[in-house]
Amino acid sequence: MEDRYKILAVDDDPANLFIVSEMLGDEFDVKNAASGEEAFIVLETFTPHIILLDIMMPGMDGYEV
Repeated sequence: MEDRYKILAVDDDPANLFIVSEMLGDEFDVKNAASGEEAFIVLETFTPHIILLDIMMPGMDGYEV
């Protein structure tokens, strides 16, 4: 099996996470996080090549992440 590029999508809107997964999931290994805090938990075991990060989120916003 060939290695696929890894993407971490971070967004507080579930619809946006669904769209990213649907559009990119066939070609890339996509993981989702619903908050900045959750993103750091995912990053403990998943090293993405790129992070798609929402800026305006409650709690820890994208700039703080």
